[in-house]
Amino acid sequence: MDLRWPLLALLLIALLPAAYWLLGRVRPTEPPPTGLPVAYAERLRTLPRFRELARQQLAWATFQIGAVGLVLLGTVWLAARPQTTEIVDKVARPGDLVLCLDLTAPQRAADIDLLAQARALVPHLGDARIGLQGFQATAADLLPLTDDHTGAVSVLHDTQTALGNLPAGGATSGATGDGLISCSQGFDKPARERGRAVVLLSADGTGNGSLHTLVEAAEYAEEHDVTVYSIPAGATAAARADLQTAAELTGGRLVTGRDALAQAWDLEQSRLDPPPTPTRRDGPLVPTLLTLFGVAGLLVAGLRGLFR
Repeated sequence: MDLRWPLLALLLIALLPAAYWLLGRVRPTEPPPTGLPVAYAERLRTLPRFRELARQQLAWATFQIGAVGLVLLGTVWLAARPQTTEIVDKVARPGDLVLCLDLTAPQRAADIDLLAQARALVPHLGDARIGLQGFQATAADLLPLTDDHTGAVSVLHDTQTALGNLPAGGATSGATGDGLISCSQGFDKPARERGRAVVLLSADGTGNGSLHTLVEAAEYAEEHDVTVYSIPAGATAAARADLQTAAELTGGRLVTGRDALAQAWDLEQSRLDPPPTPTRRDGPLVPTLLTLFGVAGLLVAGLRGLFR
């Protein structure tokens, strides 16, 4: 247990003797008595009953001083705001991962490579679910979110094979913004229960041909608690910057390299399982009990004085 305001405690401790001295100076003093009001005082002090009463009086005075000390100690301690530090380790949420692929002709090679990465990643997903959507002018749901990893690997393999068998040519520009919105709508569980991540593979950073721009799509994803990780396959420098901006708008990142998908999933797992964090909480129980014990002691002493 530590104190939020330790300097305040030191200041109060220093002021208490000063306050006691000041009260002694302000309180009017009576002239010291001359002589003793009782005859044969020395003989009186030798009586057993007198000694017993003197011991009782000393004990009660000590008791009262102790009670006052407890009240002062508890009050100063409370004023300094005692706190405890707890390590909060939140339970990791399971995650959902949707692959969002630009299926236009220039992206086919990158799509095939990402599908191969996905097939290698699926056995390591644990209780995570995976889905697959593709888009050109419109979006298509190729694999709804599933935790059937064996079936998912089969669909990924079939899609990879189908893309490899397509003839050359075809559409060269996809509706990236619309595609991202469609992928962001592919989650069926509340974000508080499961994480939501989209891995967007595209070279189009402007969303040409889309009803929605890429920034608008990223804003939609962010509003629905979807984190986007962008893979800029063959993108120009300008498109790469746009894809990075869209990803960072949702709390995601731009990922590149042969293991881009694994990088994205590692980042998502770190987001879903944050490290333990220290949390400070007020701990007034002990000083409050001390103060109450002191007040109770003063009350007992006061009642004794009334009924003597």
